[in-house]
Amino acid sequence: MSDATFMLNSITNMQLTADGQYLLIHGDQPTAALHRSVLNDLLVALPNAIEHADRVIHNNQQMGFALHCQGWEVGRLNGMEMVVIRFRLSGSAGLSFSLPAGQIPYLLQALGGAAGVSESPSSDVTLQ
Repeated sequence: MSDATFMLNSITNMQLTADGQYLLIHGDQPTAALHRSVLNDLLVALPNAIEHADRVIHNNQQMGFALHCQGWEVGRLNGMEMVVIRFRLSGSAGLSFSLPAGQIPYLLQALGGAAGVSESPSSDVTLQ
């Protein structure tokens, strides 16, 4: 395989192959095919690249990046000790994270601090 750089400046359409093995990206260049084994790595790399590019372009090393969220869900899968938090992004895309159930009190404390709530919820409050 050659070691040439593939420059893609626009995306017109994306789709999975019928067998779910490849994400096809159609744009201003020949179609790119990404194997499903690299999609998790790509998911990690893209927000980091967006944030870094914005910092370089705007010459602001303090600049941050966050995806816009339209909704969220919290639950457990199959009674696991891990809590799953799923965010619904624009275009109905979903992004899920799991964390140990024991970290939930610390998450509530952090969310309360960010929201300006100084107290922990009382025991008669159910958060959903």
